[in-house]
Amino acid sequence: MARITLNSTPNSVFSGNDDRSNIIAAGALLTYEYARKGQDAVHKALNSAEPAATAHLDDKQYKELNERFGKDHLLYAAKKCCANTGKKAPESFEEFAKRGQEFYGNSAFYAVLQGIYEDILTPILPRVYSEAVSVFADVVEVGFAETAAITISSGDIPVFQDSAWGASRSVPENRFYEKTVTLNPSPRTAEISIKWHQMVGNNTDWGKYMANLVAGMYAKTMGLWNAAMTAAASNTALIPSGLIYNFSSLNWVTLANKLAALNSTGIRNLIAYGGAVALSKVLPTQTTGTTNVNMDAAIATLLGRDYVNAGYLGEYMSVRLMPLVDAVIPGTQYSTVSTILPTDKIWMLSSSGYKPMTIAYNSYTPITIEIDAMKNPDFMVKLNLTTALDSVAVFASKVGLVNI
Repeated sequence: MARITLNSTPNSVFSGNDDRSNIIAAGALLTYEYARKGQDAVHKALNSAEPAATAHLDDKQYKELNERFGKDHLLYAAKKCCANTGKKAPESFEEFAKRGQEFYGNSAFYAVLQGIYEDILTPILPRVYSEAVSVFADVVEVGFAETAAITISSGDIPVFQDSAWGASRSVPENRFYEKTVTLNPSPRTAEISIKWHQMVGNNTDWGKYMANLVAGMYAKTMGLWNAAMTAAASNTALIPSGLIYNFSSLNWVTLANKLAALNSTGIRNLIAYGGAVALSKVLPTQTTGTTNVNMDAAIATLLGRDYVNAGYLGEYMSVRLMPLVDAVIPGTQYSTVSTILPTDKIWMLSSSGYKPMTIAYNSYTPITIEIDAMKNPDFMVKLNLTTALDSVAVFASKVGLVNI
C-alpha cells in the first residue's frame, strides 16, 4: 500500500458548486497549504529528495483566502442558526461579531460549524497527519471495517563465500524472510480548547487552526511511538544488542557504520531522531564525556549558525540530527507539564529504509467533531475530534539506539 501524502490529495477536494461546498473547499485548501509549508521545512532539514507538495497559493493569496474563509464560514453558520430560530440573521461579519455573545453559547450555531469542519477534515486530515508523522511512521489508508495487511520485505544482505567452479552449491544458504502484519483501525480521540475570541478574530490562521486539530492525534501517535521504541530497546529480536550504545564520539560512529552496512547505504543517509533535549546532549560540552572537546573549545572552533540558533548541530559525525516535535502528556498541562519523548535516548535510522512504525487510517469512517461552549470567564470552546487508526511497530529495517 502506498503511503498517504499531500500530493495524493484529489483536486476535487479544492472545488465547490454552492456556498457551503465553496467554504469547505477553501478550508481544505488552507489546511493543505499550511501543512505543505511544514512539509517543505522537514524536507529541507532532511535534505530529502522526495517530491514536495505542489503549491496552489502564494503568501498574499493565502492571506486573502484565510480572511475570506474566516468571515464566510462563521457568517454562514450564524445565518443557518437564525433560520432555525426565526431571528434576523446578521447581514455582515461586523454585525455577527457584535452579536458574538448570542452565538457563543448556541448549540445550533456549533452544529453547523461541526458539519463544515468534518467535511473539510475528512479528506484532508489523513494527509496532513501522515506528513506530520512521516519522519518516523508510514501511513496507509483502508476502507470501512477493513484491516490493513502490510508485507515487510527482507532487508537482509546475502553473504558471498569463496568458492570454486562446480562447487557453488556447497556454500551456506542465505534466507530472505518476509513478514505480514495486520492493522485494525479503532477510534482515537483528541480534545482541543480554543478561545472564542481567537476563533472569530480576523487574524486567525485557519490553515493552522485546522492543522492543529491533528495535534491530539499526533500526541497519541507519539505516545505509541515512544512505547514501541522503548519496548524494542529490551527486545533483541527487534534491536540487536550490537546496535545499542552509550554515547561517545567513537560509539556514535561505530553504530553509524554498522547501520550503514546493514542498510546498504552510506553514513550520510542516516538520520538520528529524538527530542530536542536529547539531541542537544550530542553537543560537545563539559558534561558530555572525555571523548569530546569542552564548551570553550567548541565555541573557539565556531560550530556555526545551527549550534548558536537551535542549540544543537545540524549533523554530528556525518549523521543528520532530526528533532521530533514533542507532545505534552494529557493531564499534566496545568501542573508538571511532562512531555512524552525521553531526554536520554536517540534513535538512528536509515532515511531510505522502512520506518519503525506503520499506521493504518480508516478513510471511510467519518471524522466526528463535537463543539461545546464551556461558558467560563475565558469564553473557551472545546472541540472533541474522533477518527479511526491503528499502529504497529515493524522494525523491518535495522534501527540503532544511543543512550545519552
